[in-house]
Amino acid sequence: MIVQLLVSQWCPTCPAAEALWSKAATLEGIKIEVLDVGEPSGRRVVVESGARTVPALIIDGVLRAIGTSSISEARALLKGA
Repeated sequence: MIVQLLVSQWCPTCPAAEALWSKAATLEGIKIEVLDVGEPSGRRVVVESGARTVPALIIDGVLRAIGTSSISEARALLKGA
């Protein structure tokens, strides 16, 4: 499973989303890749996934969540992937 979080340096909610998703991934034993949409690797994932806003969670190339959620919701989403 490939889990990617799209963020941007200008996004006010991205730091909180990054902390939440990173914690959820750690608790689930999953590696998460954080990508800035201003960088080439982040832009590539935006194009491939169709994400239109950040923060956005991509799992195996599919947009699965936008914004932040609770830690329990994040863990459930990661478990179900």
